[in-house]
Amino acid sequence: STRVDFQIEELEDQGLFSLSGKEPVSPGFLAITMYKEYGDDAEGDDEDDEEERAIPEFTQGEQIPLFNSSYQSSDSKVAVTSGAPCWASLGVKEKQTTAPKHITESELITKMEKNGIGTDASISTHIENVLKRNYVYLESGRQLCPSKLGLVLVQGYHQIDASLVLPQVRSDIEDQCSRIAKGLASREDVVKRAIEIFSGKFDFFVKNIEKMDILFGTSFAKLEDVGKPFTRCGLTRRYLQYITGPPVRLYNKYTETVYPLPSGGVIKQWSGKKCSAPDCNFELCLYSVGQPERTFPLCPYCFNNPKPEWGRIPGEDNAASTNQVDREDDTKERQIRRVAGEKLI
Repeated sequence: STRVDFQIEELEDQGLFSLSGKEPVSPGFLAITMYKEYGDDAEGDDEDDEEERAIPEFTQGEQIPLFNSSYQSSDSKVAVTSGAPCWASLGVKEKQTTAPKHITESELITKMEKNGIGTDASISTHIENVLKRNYVYLESGRQLCPSKLGLVLVQGYHQIDASLVLPQVRSDIEDQCSRIAKGLASREDVVKRAIEIFSGKFDFFVKNIEKMDILFGTSFAKLEDVGKPFTRCGLTRRYLQYITGPPVRLYNKYTETVYPLPSGGVIKQWSGKKCSAPDCNFELCLYSVGQPERTFPLCPYCFNNPKPEWGRIPGEDNAASTNQVDREDDTKERQIRRVAGEKLI
């Protein structure tokens, strides 16, 4: 493979051009794979933009005359005719860049092993954890694609303390654990040093957490900006925002209080009716569930704060039933009592 650089002085920085080419030294397997040509038609890397062709002999400082622009070729960077005298023509090859493919699980394992992160037993657990936490998701070909959450977290860590997402710190910890296993370091010294390192990083991170808040604030919607006014809060008389979730919940943007709602059914508004429990005054909504459908009044506050005077909540006594059917009945009754309090409709 040969590459020759040329410069047109009148064009200064924009006058740099190159000529590259390659010749096979030995045909190798190409001698029998007749269906695949080596050169322009070969399937190669886009970055390797060399063609199979002979490159004339050049000497450093040699001046090469150019053809008129009307004879320029659009198939090469610098085309040089063979033979004497030597002439050249300039052309532009138009291409479009393509985004690199996402890393695959096997490629990630290779990089983790190269950087000393994890062991044969723990590497798969690390990958499983980032998937469970929705930092990445799998696409076809087992490619690991970063999620919006994962990207924002990494950007935030980079801005505050880049070492938290770079492999060096984790690699050092793994190396120290290996030294303990080989008897070259004491467990107490390694643990003490690790606690000191991460305590300092934690304190520094807390002091600069507003950088992370800014990133999340610009990348994700706040609870107060989503949902719709649903029912009034009995404490502030402000409307609670209905967040469809999951999980389904009501949110008071003035006190930043969240009231989880039961899942598995349909939540509806109920025309401003208020809870009759003492000192509650929350507006009720309706909870419909089951086939045939049954509807219960639901107080968001009482659902999350059941009152002792309502009696024992089924399933929460010390002597739990050993019968499977009884346990299922107790669970259903407990859910209904939590939803509706003492009054059902």
